[in-house]
Formats: sequence, structure tokens, C-alpha cells
Amino acid sequence: MRAPTTTFNSYGEPIIPTAAMEDGVDQIKLSVDRRYHGAGFHSMPRFGKSTFSEYLAYNRSWADFSYVPRHALARSIGATFSLFADWFLAQIGFEALSRQTPQRKLDRIINSISTILEVEKSNRLFLIVDDANQIERDAFQHFVTIDNEMVKRGMHLFVVFLFQDNHTSNKSEAINRAFVTPQVRERYLCQFHRFHGIRDVSDLRLFIQRFEEEAEMHHGAAVSLPMSTAPHLYEGAFRLHAYSTSIWEAGVSARVAAGFPERDEWPMQPTRLIVDYLSRRVICKPGFADLKAVDIEMAVRYSGLAEYDGSTGEVKFTKGSEMSDVDAGPADLDHGYRES
Repeated sequence: MRAPTTTFNSYGEPIIPTAAMEDGVDQIKLSVDRRYHGAGFHSMPRFGKSTFSEYLAYNRSWADFSYVPRHALARSIGATFSLFADWFLAQIGFEALSRQTPQRKLDRIINSISTILEVEKSNRLFLIVDDANQIERDAFQHFVTIDNEMVKRGMHLFVVFLFQDNHTSNKSEAINRAFVTPQVRERYLCQFHRFHGIRDVSDLRLFIQRFEEEAEMHHGAAVSLPMSTAPHLYEGAFRLHAYSTSIWEAGVSARVAAGFPERDEWPMQPTRLIVDYLSRRVICKPGFADLKAVDIEMAVRYSGLAEYDGSTGEVKFTKGSEMSDVDAGPADLDHGYRES
């Protein structure tokens, strides 16, 4: 799963291929090989599912088969086929005609998909559905209706469902095992996987290395963010990922002090903010030569890593004054990374 160039999300930010994303595309490949029509992933918020969905939509280099992607947001779809059809058409880029009969809407969907696939000379539509936990039970069956019609025309539908844990129920696999019908489960969700976060030092090192050595900071930059802020360092042997163990240990210490277990996963948003802080506020300082423990501790505090409960998705809110000594105010750090 290696992209020849940097993939950017819809906000123009570089997408860093993580270990979780690599595992995800491997599972999708396996699902396609087994002739399933979909795959499901679930995790707590801020673990990178939305970033993964954009990677699938904007980068097809990982796949050894052709597909045409469409990124969908499952919000207020509605349980009737008519409402579902209007939503589906909007997600693939076509205007719905509200006064058509359900059959005419189905025909319009199939013809629209055929047009999309013909343009790109493919026969497989990838629909990547973010916030799939918001889909009503009956609406899942409508995917089957569209799927069946596509098969009649020699086309294939593959749906990637991205669920958020603790949103619809308190059981992470309730949607897979109980909520959908056996027909939906066997077609789309036989492959149902937890989308993990940063699990250990090796995951962290992989992320930092790609962040600093492979990801352009923006379109056409031809340089990563750390290399742009401290180019003189990268002319030598300095690399941020060489400090991965120290960063991991500092993060674990902060989480343990906040009452979390020593062995748990980090969400992507604070992980990325740690590296961003070090790149923008530390290694670029005049006279900087080596990353100190205090620098790493400040980066961990700024990221909010110790405030996030990965088992429930909750954030422990802190008083604003507690961040003052981390100098967290400047706008150049406020990117609002949107991994979810």
C-alpha cells in the first residue's frame, strides 16, 4: 500500500498512510478476493476512519484491481427506498428527481452508475460510507436492491462501511451481529474489523517517518513539514522518528498519570499534533541541536493525548488556563485535524 506521491484530504492536508490503513486495505483486498460485496470497520472517534475513507477515495494505487470510488456521508438517509435513492444519487454526484416512482429512481441510479464506470473504463463502484452507524436498518436492504440490479448489467458494487463505536449502541459489534439482516451481513459485513490506532512504538515510528520523509506539507511543496521548518537539520543525520521511543514513553507516562492503562492505543489526532508541535515549535528554534525530554513532554501536553479515553471515546475537559504554559495559542498550530 505505498503511494507514489502524497495523497491529500479534502482540506489539502497530507494523508499519512498508517499501520491501521495498511491493515484496512489488506482486509479490503481479501474481501474482494473472496467475492464479498463489502467490508466493515469500526472504532472510537478520532482513530482515523475518515482519513482512511478519503485515502480510499483519492488514492487507488494500493489496489490490484480497478474501481471508481465515491465518498459518502451517511446522514439522514431515511428508511424508504425513495429517500434512500435520493441520498444515493447525491453521493455519486447526480441530482435526484423527487417525483419519480421508486422503480424509475432505481433505473436512474443504475444508469448513472453505468455512466460513471464507462468514463473510467471500470465495472466496479466503491462506495465508502462514513458514519455508517447512522444508517437505518431498512436502508441497509436497499444496498442489496441496487447491488442486484448492477449485477444484472455486469457491474459490481463494493461498499466500505465505517462505523463509530458507542454511537448506536454500547456494543461495538451490535450492528454486525444483530442490527442488519443475515443477507446484508453475509454480503457486506462478513469482514468486520476494528480500525486500530497507534498501538506501540513501531506504529508510532512508521507514522513519524512517513510524516517527515515522505509527505509533502501541501500540494507542490516537494518537501515535508519538518524538512521545511528545519532544512539544515535534515542535511545531516537528524530524524524525528529516531526519538519515537522517547515520545512513546512520554505519552504512556502522561496517560498513566491521567488514570489510563499503560497498554492502550493512541488516537490519530493527538498523535499527529505531537509531531506537528515538534516540527513547528521546537526543531526550528535557533541553535536547536537535540530533542530534549522537556520538548517532548510539552508536545504531549499540547496534543491532549492524556485527555482522551480510547475505551469510551470521551474527552476529559480541562481548564483553559492549564494549557497556557504550553504556549498553545498561535494560529499556526490550530489546524483542527479531522481524523475520526
